[in-house]
Amino acid sequence: MGSGRSEPDWAGLQPELVAIICEKASITITRYIHLRLVCKAWRKALTRPRNLSPQSPWLLLPRIREGSNQSDELIFYDPFQSKTHRFRSPYVRGKYFCGSSYGWLVLEHDLKFSLFNPITQCTIDLPSFNVPANFVNYDIMGRIARKVILSANPSEEGCVVVAWFRFCANWELDFCRIGDTHWTGLMVNKRQHLLDFVCRENLVYVVNEEKKVSIYDLRDLSVRTFPSEIEYIGGEHILRFERIYLVHGDSESGELLVVRRINKICTTKEVLVYKWLDDRQQWCQVQNIGKQVFFLNNIHCINLQLMEGQDDRRGNELFYDVRRNLSDSTPTYERCFHVGINHVDLNSGTHVSLDRSPTEVFPFDVFDSPTWVTPSLI
Repeated sequence: MGSGRSEPDWAGLQPELVAIICEKASITITRYIHLRLVCKAWRKALTRPRNLSPQSPWLLLPRIREGSNQSDELIFYDPFQSKTHRFRSPYVRGKYFCGSSYGWLVLEHDLKFSLFNPITQCTIDLPSFNVPANFVNYDIMGRIARKVILSANPSEEGCVVVAWFRFCANWELDFCRIGDTHWTGLMVNKRQHLLDFVCRENLVYVVNEEKKVSIYDLRDLSVRTFPSEIEYIGGEHILRFERIYLVHGDSESGELLVVRRINKICTTKEVLVYKWLDDRQQWCQVQNIGKQVFFLNNIHCINLQLMEGQDDRRGNELFYDVRRNLSDSTPTYERCFHVGINHVDLNSGTHVSLDRSPTEVFPFDVFDSPTWVTPSLI
C-alpha cells in the first residue's frame, strides 16, 4: 500500500456504527469509559449499553493538595479487578467531597453544593446553605457538611438530597429536592449528637448518641422512634474506637440494618450487624445478610446487592478502608501513608487485609477521606 496510506478517521464513523460497536463489545464500565474517551463524536453517540452489568464500588482515594487547592485528578481503585483508574476533572478543583450516592459525588465549596458524576462528567447544582458567617463551623477538612446522601439517582423523579450540617454548637439535618432553591430544615439538636442517617424515598432514618433510631417522613415532617435502643457503647479513647452506620438491606424487604465497627488496641477488630425484629421488638445481631456486600468508609456505608448468578462466590461480606502508616519513626511532618482495604467474612468475623491494596502513597496532610463510589452512567 505504501507510506501514503491514511489512518482511519474513527471520529468520522456514523453514530449508528459507534452504537453497534458498543453493543457488540464485551462491555464493562471501564471499557465503556475508554470508548467514550476516543473523541467528542463517540462520547455524543454512545448511550448507556443495555448489557452493562451492575458495578461494584470503587474506592476514591484522597487527593493531594496543590498549594491552597486540591488536585483535579481523581484516583479510583477497583478492589475486585486490582486496577487503578485516573480521571482529570477541573470541576472538582478547590471543592470538598462530602458524600457519595448512586455513583454521584456531592461537592462543597464556600457553602455552595453540587452533584457531580465522575464518569459522565455531568453536574447538578444544589441550593447554597445560607447562614451568617459567624455561625459557620467548618470541620478539619474545611467543610460545613459532614455527610450528604441521595434517596435515589438524581435522574429519577422525586430524588431527595439529605444533608448533615454543622453550625455553632448545633448540628442540623436539612433536605431538598432537585430543582429546589433552598434547604428545608428537618431537625436541629444541641444535645443528642447525630451518629448516622440514611434515606429511602421520603423516609429518613436517624440514629443519635442516645442509641435511639427514629424515622422522619419528609411528606409531613412527622417522626416516630423505634421502641428499643440499639447496642452501642460509644465514645472514642486510646484503647477503643467505635462507629455506627445505618444501611438499608435488600430492595425486596426494605429492612434497616445497623452496623457496628469496633476497633480495639491489641485485639481483633469486630464488625457486628443488627436488624429490627418485630416479634421481639428489639435490635438483634445477625450473621447472615445474604447476597449483599457492605462497603464502609469513615462516614458512609454502601450496600451492593448481588443479582442472581452474579459472582456466586460473593455475599455476606464487608470491606472497609484503613490508613496504614509507612513511616512512624520519622517526624510527623515527613510521615506518609497508603490506603489499605480490609475484608470481613461476616460468618466467621475474620478480618483479612487485601494484598491487592492501592500502591499510592500520600502525605499526612491530605484533607480528603477515601470514599466508596459506585460507577454509574446515569
